[in-house]
Amino acid sequence: MQLYFENGDRGSIITLAGAADEVFGKYLERAGRESSFKSLVAAVTEIRARMFGEPLEPKEVKAIADRANSARNSLKHIGETDIVKFDLETEARDMLNRAIDNYWSLEQTLTPAMERFQREMQSA
Repeated sequence: MQLYFENGDRGSIITLAGAADEVFGKYLERAGRESSFKSLVAAVTEIRARMFGEPLEPKEVKAIADRANSARNSLKHIGETDIVKFDLETEARDMLNRAIDNYWSLEQTLTPAMERFQREMQSA
């Protein structure tokens, strides 16, 4: 959160928030609850199935999940010659939102920085 508010490197924010999203998500799943990531994939899958009248194939569900994590995974596994294209600002915000959603689900509270982020996103 500090990196975000100090206009720090958005790639680092995606990587760090992605790690938080993953760790908090695992705690939720251990408690028998759904993570932000799983909820996102389920919602997109259900919407697509309703729109097109048939359930998605497993490979289509995997493609949705891969897209949700594409920025994080691209940065995590980038090679010296790889070219990665995505909107760093949007992806950083999305990953921070997922991490915050998971934190909220676990703790039912937010840190002051998380509250500030939510207020700023609401007014953007």
